[in-house]
Amino acid sequence: MKKWTSAWLLSTLLLLTACGSTTTNSTSDTSSQASIASSVSSTTESQSSTSSTASSQTDSTSTTQTSAAEKEQETTPWNETKAAQLRSFMQEWGTEMEQTYQAYSPGSNVDLYGLALPDGVLSGSDKWQAVLDETPMDIAWSETGQSGADYDLVAVYSDAETQDYLEKHVYFFTVHHGEPLVLVTSQNQGNENNYLYFKETENAALKDGFRKIVLTNP
Repeated sequence: MKKWTSAWLLSTLLLLTACGSTTTNSTSDTSSQASIASSVSSTTESQSSTSSTASSQTDSTSTTQTSAAEKEQETTPWNETKAAQLRSFMQEWGTEMEQTYQAYSPGSNVDLYGLALPDGVLSGSDKWQAVLDETPMDIAWSETGQSGADYDLVAVYSDAETQDYLEKHVYFFTVHHGEPLVLVTSQNQGNENNYLYFKETENAALKDGFRKIVLTNP
């Protein structure tokens, strides 16, 4: 009888010990899972913070670049906005003059009695020399009006394709030492020096319109 009782007590103790061990292991596993979850959450928050910082830096860089581009456009004598304004002005002015003007540029020239303009007289050309008041001109095409040449050519307009022979005009819109200057030529004959003679336009509306675009508008 005592042996049986002792065996029963031993079995009971072993069972209780096993249960305690299981509970401890379960608690330990739960604690470990909680620790892992906390670590993952911390890592996620850190990555999110890093991503937010990078995004903020990118936005700041983009804003700085945009501001710099806008500032450059505001401080140059010529830009795309002013080119569009001149295009609209020339359409209106041409209608008043009962003439039709088209824009030209390097690589897209107007044919003035066999001379391709503006390419034919730009600085470095071995064809013709642009001349103003008997003085050869240092003239270069410029998208900003700041090429470094004596005359910055920012636009060319002509009615050559629609006017009758000997009634064609080519206008060079230039910036000379910061001042807007509209030059015109209707030359139809060559000369021994291969000079293409320009003079300042006498049309007040054209001079004032270009001046306002260069000096007043942004």
